[in-house]
Amino acid sequence: MPGPLGDAARRRLTDAAAARLADDGYEVANPETRAEPPAVATPRDGGSPLAVEPLTPDDATPTVIASRLAHALDRDRRACFVVDDGATAERVRSLLADPPLLVAERDGRRTFHAGPDRIPVAGGGYACVRFEGLGEPTFAWRETDTPVGPVPAGPGVDAAAVDEAGRPVVPRLVCEVDGRVVAVLAGVESLREPPAEAFPYAYSRHPDDKRFRVRRGADGAVVESASGFAPMRAAGYVPIPMPIVPEHVLGPAFAPDRGRSSESGNENPAADLDDAWNLIRVDEGDEALGGVDRP
Repeated sequence: MPGPLGDAARRRLTDAAAARLADDGYEVANPETRAEPPAVATPRDGGSPLAVEPLTPDDATPTVIASRLAHALDRDRRACFVVDDGATAERVRSLLADPPLLVAERDGRRTFHAGPDRIPVAGGGYACVRFEGLGEPTFAWRETDTPVGPVPAGPGVDAAAVDEAGRPVVPRLVCEVDGRVVAVLAGVESLREPPAEAFPYAYSRHPDDKRFRVRRGADGAVVESASGFAPMRAAGYVPIPMPIVPEHVLGPAFAPDRGRSSESGNENPAADLDDAWNLIRVDEGDEALGGVDRP
């Protein structure tokens, strides 16, 4: 719900949640900057403040929810999401629970949501793929155990280590476009600085003529020069989106424990995430949902 209608809906949700929280013993402040949530509620008897985050149906996406939750955690707050319909409430709950901020998880291997960010590659530029189909391509990121042999890896990532069963210690991270594998990396940490050869292509803007150059990942050869992003897209080259990796967005406390000691000592990041948010549904019944029945 973009524009004035969306802003009005968010203000209404914020005001309703603020009234509820004030009745429940919170001091509610309204920061005068867009760098903060529209309201912050602090318990009068002590405890973690709540960042009040109103969500319209269009806001209930993995990107928005992960970003607002990360913002709250970074400021030692809990996120209090506010919605006004059942479908949006269930969408938020499904995104934040079982498995939290993931499409799926099976046998310790995760499937991720695609995010809005691009993937910077070593040497400069961003990963892309050639797509000649109709409409927009569908990207999928998932962890798997194959291939076991050498795969592209970021600095400091041991791609060769295997456990007693011959399973890679570092899961293979596979990127698919409409079901076709286009890239394989040694784990999510390799996303921080992946080698260019891990992807079919990479693009960058030349500092002299400001044109986009698309280079083949395998050998760095220029295969396309375009005056801007739209012409590059018209030529069939599409940026590959960065997956939303919970521990990258929320911090190392939410990294899975794969037989090693976590930096935070956390063995169950999902449990910690359950305590990091709650959900208020504002409707005729003024029902409270989420991590706790009431904030």
